Order: sequence, then structure tokens, then C-alpha cells
Amino acid sequence: MTEMENLYLIITICCGIFTVINCTSIVKPRGIAFERASLYVPDKDFSCFDGSYIIPFSFVNDDYCDCPDASDEPGTSACPNGTFHCANAGHTSLVIPSSRVNDGICDCCDGSDEWANNLRKGTCDNTCEELGRAAREEAERVQKIFMAGHEIRAQLIAKGKELRLEKQNRITELFEVQRDAELAKNNTLYAKETAEEIEKSALEKYKIMNDEKKRQETGKEKLRHQNEAFEIFNQIDTNRNNKIEEEEVDAYSTFDQNNDGTVSQDEKDYFMENRKEISLEDFMLNGWSRLKQLILAENMDVKETEHPAADDVDNDRQLEEGEDQDENEDESESVEDEVKYTESEEFDESQYDEETKLIVEEAKQARNAFEEADRKFRDLQREVTHLQESLNKDFGPEDEFAALDGECYELSDREYVYKLCLFDQITQRSKNGGSEVRLGTWNSWIGEPKYRTMLYDSGQHCWNGPQRSTHVRLNCGLEPALLSATEPNRCEYAMDFVVPAVCVQHNERPSAPVTDAEHDEL
Repeated sequence: MTEMENLYLIITICCGIFTVINCTSIVKPRGIAFERASLYVPDKDFSCFDGSYIIPFSFVNDDYCDCPDASDEPGTSACPNGTFHCANAGHTSLVIPSSRVNDGICDCCDGSDEWANNLRKGTCDNTCEELGRAAREEAERVQKIFMAGHEIRAQLIAKGKELRLEKQNRITELFEVQRDAELAKNNTLYAKETAEEIEKSALEKYKIMNDEKKRQETGKEKLRHQNEAFEIFNQIDTNRNNKIEEEEVDAYSTFDQNNDGTVSQDEKDYFMENRKEISLEDFMLNGWSRLKQLILAENMDVKETEHPAADDVDNDRQLEEGEDQDENEDESESVEDEVKYTESEEFDESQYDEETKLIVEEAKQARNAFEEADRKFRDLQREVTHLQESLNKDFGPEDEFAALDGECYELSDREYVYKLCLFDQITQRSKNGGSEVRLGTWNSWIGEPKYRTMLYDSGQHCWNGPQRSTHVRLNCGLEPALLSATEPNRCEYAMDFVVPAVCVQHNERPSAPVTDAEHDEL
């Protein structure tokens, strides 16, 4: 092969017109696409594409970079910013960086990028026909999937429009039912309030009786405490002069708080408030309350001595029960604040006469009727709100995704089970146990082309990190399926999902760029 053939490709175009055959040979530099061959004319000086220089045409592909834009070296590796065009007849043409020309690695299926090595070794076989045939078969397979998926998509569109119409009709029906339910609620509310007023009046006399009973019980309790105090006073007042004196305090063991056998001066001063004697009146007003605390403490010490472990448990239990009781009291108070129907539960219904019992029963029925009417009205409100939220969701330009609303799909890998519920939420569950982790809730469509990527955000917070979020990439498939789930960045997930709703005609999939992983050695 001559030097000219090393630097240029000679393309022969034969055009048959009737019985006359006219063949024309076109010479173009190596590494140039056919449609740009007219920019390289061998009998004219070459002008760099950026207009920076005009050089002799013999400088083209001379393995020396003359043009800053590398346009003079399309077939060599002289220019670091150059590119090489693989014709790849029988398959898809390809553009690679010029640094890969003659580097001993076959990038072009026709081997044209290794023209120098091929001359010496013949190492690059032309596999374009084989690859092209496989690519065409794959394209045909993908096209069949798209055609079948497109038919299913049409069915999804029809179903989506049908669902939208059903929801709109249902909302119209619910509005009418809701008006009747609101009227029933208002009527039962009026009946309840009227019955409760009558009930309140009927129970007034029992309230008076109940209050009087409480006052009597309070008086009895007060009298009991007074009698107990008077009895203790007489126990201490051994000389019966109606006074408690220091000598009498010394003889009363309860005042010996540290159990050392004697009542110290501090212990006496605490009880007697630094006085020499206490009268019965002072004892009843102040001294009895202080002495009662000492008696309670003394009884507690005796119990702990006899049953220490059990008492500890009992004390803890009492504390816990006290806390629970406080919580229950708080809850009861909140319930009482909300429920303002009647005070009849405070009274003993066995006291009621027949007329009062009938009034209380009628009020109870009125309350039950109102609660039922109110529940039905709120249920209708919730259903209307849910339908309106569903209608406001973006299910695609032709409602092609509407039939998939709320449908869930799972994917299991070695560690987790992922669950995607369309237009709802995404969760992750560990196979080793534990609760589900929410990876995001439905937000919107993002990116271009539209309706190809779903955003689920506002998931659970990562430990010392942001809230979790997920991007779901959609591709054409005959059956909805979750294919993959990854976490490319901390707390940011990516999923691949196939669904017929995206099988649109003339959908072009961009060709993948050439990467180092695809740069196979000879």
C-alpha cells in the first residue's frame, strides 16, 4: 500500500443508469466522516476549521498538529484535542478521541483506528457485519417490545380516563350525600343539646343531694382527724395540764427521728418551734401536721425493716401507678373538656326515679344519634378529600399512569427488601429484622424528557444526615416491575422501573458514550 493510501481512503461510488455504469473515485483523509469529505480538497491549501491558519494540503494527516482545533489531523493521534471517525460500514459509525488511534486497542469494529498496526500485524478484524446484525436483531426485539407496550399503554390511557370520570362522578354524588349528612348532623346536634338541657334540669336535685353528701363526708373526715389529733395530744400530755412540755416530748419516742434513744434539742425545737410548751390550740393548728409527718416516717421505717425488698417494689409500683394515674387524670380531664354532654355519671343512677331514668336514657340516645351522624359526615368528607387529591395528581398528559396509583412492587437483594408504591411512598426493610424505613413520599415528576423520572422525597432522616429521597427512572416494559435499587450517595437512592405507560412510539434511546470500560485491548 502506498503512502497516499496510508493517509487517505479512496471511496469509489458507482451509479448505474440503465446499462451505463459511471464510477467516480473520491479521496478523503482518514478519520473523516463522508459528509465532511468536501472540506478536504487535495489540490487546494487546507484552511483550519477555526480559520486560524491556511496550510498546504500535504500537512493534513502528517502526524503533526498544525491547527489549534485539530482539524488537520483527523486520522492520527498528533492532536490531543482531536477526534477520529469510525465509518464502521454495516454497523453504527462512531467518533473516538484521537488519542486512541494506533494505540494497539481496537475501538472501531472495522479496525480503521488501528490502520498502522493492521499494516504490520493485521490484528483488528472487521466485526462490523456481525455486530451490526446483532444490533439490528436487538433493535427489532426492542421495537417489538415498544409496539406491544404501546398497545398496553393505549389501554392504560383508556383506563385512566375512565377512572378520572368515575372519580368526578363519585365526588358529585358525595356532595349530594354530604349535604343530607350535614343536615342530619345538625338536626341530631339540636336534638342532643335539647335533651341534655332537659337532663341537666332533671339531675339538678341529685346534684344538690350529692353535694350535701360530700359536705357531710368532709365533715366526718374532719371530725375524725380532730379526734385523732386530740387522742395523740392526750398521749403526750401525761400530766393532763392541756399543754405539751419539753419533758413530755422527751418521753415520746416518735420525736426521736434518728433512733439514738434520746430526743435531741434540735428535734424538740423542730416540733415545738423553739418554745418551752405548746397549748392544745397551737397543737391543733400547727403541731399536729408536723407530728403526723413524723408518725408517717416512723411507720415507713418499720415497714422497710420488716419487708425491705417488697416495700421497694411496692414503692416503685406506687410511684408508677401514681404517674399512670396522673396521666389518666390528665386524659380524663381532656376527655371531660371535649365531652360536655352530662354530669349524670357522677351520680348513682339507682337513686333516680322512673321519670329521671327515662330523661337520662333519651339524652343518651340523642348523644349516640349525633355521634353516628357526625361520624358519617366526617367519613364522607375524608372520601371527598381523598378523591380530590387523587384527581390533582399528575398521572401523565393522557392519564396513562392513573391505573397504577397506589400499586406496589417489591425488589429483594441480599440485604434489603425494597417496596415501591407508585404515587405514594417507597420503603426499605432489612432482611435481618427491624422496622421499615421510608425512603421518600411522592412529590413530582422531574427532569427531561418529562414523565421519565419520579421524585420521592421527605423520607426518614438518616443518622446525623438529611432526609432520605429517591429518584425512580422509568423505561418501557410489558409488565410493571422494579428492576434495581441503589444508593449512589448517602441517603439518596435510585431505582429503575419498567412500565408500559412510557412505551411511546418514536422513542429514541440515546447512544451510550464510549468509556474506558468499553476500550477493550486486542
